[in-house]
Amino acid sequence: MGATVTGLEILTAWYEKVWVEGDLDAVAEFFDVEALANGLLPDFAAQVEDLQSLVPAVLHVIRNVTFSIEDSMEMDDRAWVRMTLHAKKASDMSPIHIPGQVMIRLRNGKIIEAHNSYDFVSYFEQMGNLPKDSLALMLAGETLS
Repeated sequence: MGATVTGLEILTAWYEKVWVEGDLDAVAEFFDVEALANGLLPDFAAQVEDLQSLVPAVLHVIRNVTFSIEDSMEMDDRAWVRMTLHAKKASDMSPIHIPGQVMIRLRNGKIIEAHNSYDFVSYFEQMGNLPKDSLALMLAGETLS
């Protein structure tokens, strides 16, 4: 009998194969066909096909993706990580860092549920889509236009 794969091992393999190596076929290896991933877009739960479209769209604008896991925790069928995605902007190869948290629930060794929380404001600031210190400006009542 083989050893049970942990949620942390599944998450690590997911980021390595899909985000670092860009292997879109691997999405189905990690996600159950009924799986939903929340937190990537407001009011949108991504399914396997959505992730297979989202990943290449993001990888079009960033390069050299790596990741670091700062903290992790597992309990029963759930795993949680606090992590940072590291990459370079495709336009000028300047470094970017996207901190976030992911919680997954497993069923039969696959992700059936994922909850994502990434600092997208920081990501878009680093990509040049938002002005620097956008969050502070908006908290102070400024409107970005």
